[in-house]
Amino acid sequence: MKIDYENLKPEDLENEEVELEIDKDAFKGPLICKTCNKKMQNTVIDFDLPGKEVTLHLEAFKCTKCNKESLSGDQAEKFDKMLVLIDALKQKTKFKFERAANYDGKTWFVRFPNDLTKTWDKTMITDIIPITNKDFFIHIKNKKD
Repeated sequence: MKIDYENLKPEDLENEEVELEIDKDAFKGPLICKTCNKKMQNTVIDFDLPGKEVTLHLEAFKCTKCNKESLSGDQAEKFDKMLVLIDALKQKTKFKFERAANYDGKTWFVRFPNDLTKTWDKTMITDIIPITNKDFFIHIKNKKD
């Protein structure tokens, strides 16, 4: 039996075993509007973060019929990370570790708890991005990234 995937309804699948394979780029776009079922167009939307100190310019998709806007999976992930960073900067984060700042006579350093570093290895490198003189964004990555 050949299935018409474009017009598929839940009742068409009753008592059937279904296997789905989702392409790794499936959520990158272009997207289809859930309301109109039309292909959405690339656009840029401005989003004021809480407090309105920062406006994000996000690549998005917009329906030309109903004007609904949606983020791709990648952009939604970036947006979520930005909100977490803003919360951390405002000291509103729900999860944090307080550690002593250590000085060895030449350099300041901070030790990370073992629970956070279980997947790290000795080839990891660190990007340290100063935000203020007391706030830093630290990104740990593989040397080859």
